[in-house]
Amino acid sequence: MGGIWRPVEWTSGCAKLLYNVFSFCTIVPIYFFMLTQFMDLVLVVDNVDDFITNSIMFMTIVAICCKAATVMLRRDVIIGLVQTLSREPCKPQDAVEVAIQTKFDEFIRSCSIKYSLLATSSLTCVTVRSVLNAMQGILPYRAWLPYDLTLSFAFWITSIQQMMSVTFATIISTGTETLVFGLFLQTCAQLEIFERRLHKLVIGRTAGKAAGGQPECSSADPPLHEKEMISGYIRHHLGIYEYARAVNSVFNQIFFVQFFGSILVLCTNVYYLSSHITEFATATLVIYTICMFVQIYVYCWSGNEVILKSTNVGDAIYHTDWPLLTISEKKDLLMIMIRSTIPIKFTSSFLITLSLQSYSNVSIATLN
Repeated sequence: MGGIWRPVEWTSGCAKLLYNVFSFCTIVPIYFFMLTQFMDLVLVVDNVDDFITNSIMFMTIVAICCKAATVMLRRDVIIGLVQTLSREPCKPQDAVEVAIQTKFDEFIRSCSIKYSLLATSSLTCVTVRSVLNAMQGILPYRAWLPYDLTLSFAFWITSIQQMMSVTFATIISTGTETLVFGLFLQTCAQLEIFERRLHKLVIGRTAGKAAGGQPECSSADPPLHEKEMISGYIRHHLGIYEYARAVNSVFNQIFFVQFFGSILVLCTNVYYLSSHITEFATATLVIYTICMFVQIYVYCWSGNEVILKSTNVGDAIYHTDWPLLTISEKKDLLMIMIRSTIPIKFTSSFLITLSLQSYSNVSIATLN
């Protein structure tokens, strides 16, 4: 809907052409909006209040332009990430694994819908204020424009263009953030499926030993097909790390711009609200500030869940009946446990790790 993601199933040349035209009609006005706001900051703004109110929207639009460019330029890589989850060894193999995958899919969908409703409420408040300003002859957002706005036609065209740009920018931002949120939690889904497979393997091996009357601490190597099965699980665990590394590589720049821009916007918002708390016009800004806090929280919470889940793999292995396995099998499990001591982390460039600790630091810094 935002014009940055043509459906994968669209293979018709005509459909691709029409969607490219649609993308041009949504992306170019957003970039034009960003440029006019930047020019206003440089050429027109001459007081602190105007600088604050204009820079808030400007930094937000910059972050959204970065998201749009990243998704469009790295479309093939993102498609590859999604396809990885539907291929072996990530694909669920039995009813229990399907249930695990379904649980995470439904949770991601539910959170995405709630987040979209929050973004829609914020957009509605902003749009109502913009319409009221336009009806009073005030441009919805400050901007420097290379033509005369005293003409009624030029004023209304510019006002509609700004409101439509903000609408599509909200759709792009919401879609990108829920995509990243979903890809993060798919890492947790894969880790839980991996834990279940290991637990099932250990139960099968120990049950086989008990039925065969083999000694509990035999040093004999397992049969070849069982060694291949354990090797496959090790590759699956390594593949989860590679998948997370690929996700971080694709969206790394988005994380950096989002955190840098959000910290500036939040600090600016809180400062502005503290000095204009009695004004009715700040109600929209309060809602916008809440949405910004939620936006950062979505990244940090999902990143924190991946950290916890990846470090929990070692504990999950330890609580199985591993003493009944052969020495060779114990070494394989030990290799997985050693790898799990290094958690999977999503980082914003080299500055911020997406975790609840980082969110707390950002919140404290903003309020201070």
